[in-house]
Amino acid sequence: MAEQTTPQSTPRRSGGLVSTLTVELHSHYAIRLWEGRNRSEEKRTPDHRPKILGMPEAISRAGYAGRDAAAGNPYGDELLVKLEEAIQLATGKVQEQVRIIEKIIAGIPASITMSEVTSSEPLNLDVFSRSPLGYRCVWLLVHYDQLALKAFQAFHYGLVSRSQRDQFLDKGSKAIRVVYGLLQNYRTVPVTYDDIRHKTARGLAAIKRLGEPDPAVMSGKKRSSFSPLTAVISEED
Repeated sequence: MAEQTTPQSTPRRSGGLVSTLTVELHSHYAIRLWEGRNRSEEKRTPDHRPKILGMPEAISRAGYAGRDAAAGNPYGDELLVKLEEAIQLATGKVQEQVRIIEKIIAGIPASITMSEVTSSEPLNLDVFSRSPLGYRCVWLLVHYDQLALKAFQAFHYGLVSRSQRDQFLDKGSKAIRVVYGLLQNYRTVPVTYDDIRHKTARGLAAIKRLGEPDPAVMSGKKRSSFSPLTAVISEED
């Protein structure tokens, strides 16, 4: 007998998609960039060095910018554009330093074998971001972690000097701090594209505080590949 099924009165749908992400950091340098420097540490510092953003806060701020962009905020869209460009540039710089070190390490005699360097007790971190660019920031830091490991390995075996090692580390960390700087300076201001175009009270207040948004962002010609799908109407329309 053929199996019979009862028609469903409503369409059946699958549940929400879920995924978890865990990151391992092996170098103290990468861990310091993850943690940043908070205000309590700043107070204990004799020279009162400024606060340094950490990765958790960077991820949060990237999420704020994505939320603002989804609400039609041109400053949120502009930050996403600048952030994507900065991450791409910083990743390229870090990867270039990794390639240089790998080339140095590859120059050892063929009869010598070196294992990959890792930490005996890496820091395991669960990561969640509301913005794809937040995860891109994490990938950048992981690249830097690999750079730090290779730099210390090369120094340990006498393949580079201490000053060369420190130059590799410094170039990589500066690239990351440029990205952090963009996010640290971002502030949410409740304003829309129309507020800016029509010079409403909110628009004028936002311009006074943050300056005019990039005209290319305002027209929709320049958008991040991770910008939300919101309507951007140009002045010509």
